[in-house]
Amino acid sequence: MFQRLLPALTVLLYALGYPLGALTLGHVTPFLLILLRFLLSAVLMWTVVAVRRTPLPRGRVLAWTVTGGLLVQGVQFLGLYWGMAHGVGPGVAALVIAMNPVTTAVLARLVLHRRENPWGLVALALGTVGVVTACLPRLLSDPSVGPGLITVLVALGGLSGGSLLQERKLRAVDPVVFTAIGVTGSIPAAAALALTTPQHFTDPLPAVALLLLLVLASALGMVCYAACVRNRGARGASILFALIPAVSVIAAWSLQGTPLDLTTAVALTCGAAACAAQSRSTRPTPDTPGRSGQGNTYDAATVPERVR
Repeated sequence: MFQRLLPALTVLLYALGYPLGALTLGHVTPFLLILLRFLLSAVLMWTVVAVRRTPLPRGRVLAWTVTGGLLVQGVQFLGLYWGMAHGVGPGVAALVIAMNPVTTAVLARLVLHRRENPWGLVALALGTVGVVTACLPRLLSDPSVGPGLITVLVALGGLSGGSLLQERKLRAVDPVVFTAIGVTGSIPAAAALALTTPQHFTDPLPAVALLLLLVLASALGMVCYAACVRNRGARGASILFALIPAVSVIAAWSLQGTPLDLTTAVALTCGAAACAAQSRSTRPTPDTPGRSGQGNTYDAATVPERVR
C-alpha cells in the first residue's frame, strides 16, 4: 500500500516546499535559511537512522553516497537559492527545476546510452507541457532572469545527475541514509555562504514555525523522492516533476491565497497524463546488448558492497 502511495506523497511534500519556502524567505535571508534547513534536516534524518538502526554504507559505496547526496542536496538547493538571491524570479527557478524529467532523460542517453521508447517520449512531451503551463503565469508576472540563472541550471544538473548516480550505484543504500549524508555533507558550503553574506532573521515566532514546517516537508519529500528513485529508477521518478508545479500552485492557493486559473487545471491534466504514459512505458533501454528491457539494471557489485 505504501509503495502505491509513495509517488503521490512525494509530489505533495515536494510541492509544499515552494510556498513554504516563499513564506519563510519573507522572514529569513536565503543562505541563512538553507543553512538552518540543512542543519535541522540532518538532526531529523540522523535521529531516524539511529532509531531504526539503519545500516550505513562503507568504502566505495560511502564515497558514492556522499557524491550523490551532495549533488541532490547541496548542488540543487545551494544553486537554487544562489540564483534566487541573484535575480532569478521564483517562476523561472520553478520552471528550470521542474524540467528534471527532460534533463534526466538526456543525461541517461548521453552517459548511460539509454533510449526512450514511444510511451516514454509521450510522457516527456506531456510533462513538459504541464510544467510550462503551470509556471507560465508566474513567468509572465515575474520575467526577471538575472545572472543567477546559470546556478539554477547547475542546480537542475545536480538533481538529475545525483538521481542517476543513486540509481546506478546506490540501490542498496537506504533513502533516509542517502538524504542524511547529503544534507550533512552540504552544511559546510551553506555555512560558508551564510557567513560571507549579510543575513537577517525577523519575526522569530512565525519564522521558526515556518522553518520547522519547511524542514519537515522538504526532508520527508526528499526521502520519498530518493525512495522513488530506488524503486523506479531516476527516469521513472523524475516524471513526478510533471505534476509538482501544478500541485505547488494549489498549495500556494491554500497557504497564500494565490489565485487559481485555467492553466492550473490544464497543467494538472497534462502532468497526470504524463505519469500515466510513463506507467505504460518500459524503463529506458541501453543500446548495448544484454542490458535492455524492464529490469532494474545497475552494477550488481554495488548491492552487497560494504553496506552493513
